[in-house]
Amino acid sequence: MAGEVGLTQALSYARDLKALYEGSRMRENELARSNERLRSAHRQSLRYAADLKQTFRRLERSFLGSLEALANALEARDAYTRGHSDRVARLSQELALAAGLSPARAAMVARAGRLHDLGKIGVPEAVLGKPGALTAAEWRRMREHPLVGAQILAPLEFFAEGALIVRHHHERLDGSGYPDGLRGEAIPVGARVVAVADTYDALTSDRPYRRGLAHAEAVRRLGDEAGRTLDAELTQRFLDLIARREPAGHGSADRDV
Repeated sequence: MAGEVGLTQALSYARDLKALYEGSRMRENELARSNERLRSAHRQSLRYAADLKQTFRRLERSFLGSLEALANALEARDAYTRGHSDRVARLSQELALAAGLSPARAAMVARAGRLHDLGKIGVPEAVLGKPGALTAAEWRRMREHPLVGAQILAPLEFFAEGALIVRHHHERLDGSGYPDGLRGEAIPVGARVVAVADTYDALTSDRPYRRGLAHAEAVRRLGDEAGRTLDAELTQRFLDLIARREPAGHGSADRDV
């Protein structure tokens, strides 16, 4: 009798243990399925985030392309500045590569060169096309264009370095430039590159207030500014570059804007 009771209890315990085990396995399986659903949702959210980031980047690049088109349209209104930014972009890219910048960074510098005068959208045409000397007020307005251009570009996170180049392309090595009076290597290297290219093209281009300089005279002036207002090494590399080609011959710029 006692043996039968013991067997019955053992069987009962075994059934209870089996039920506990099966319940535990069911909970483990449910937990595993829940974890998998969470992992799947996480992977999906990462894919969504990546897609959104790519879409955002495409929108940013499309916006930047629109700004480049705007900059070209602004220049096209004026026969004196037509093509200036494209020439600065090309010369800046060549100089950046000669200075050892990577192709990707040189392309970014070129893009900044193409947009360096974008801020002139805020300068009245009467000031831009004035054939005589600017008044103090007009000069202050003209000197705002690097800041305005940088502010327009500021929302483009991927082009942050380009926006800094636009802001500082009129800084000068001796601190005499604007808008921040930076000097020496405090000026971003891309801005120093664009400054050399911009100065050369400004010197050799006709402007409302003077005729463009001959290539040889522009080269002489660049040499005079090397180490004073323009980066000496970059200026020499630039002079070496343009010495290998025929002078552009597109014609004067004491008003360095």
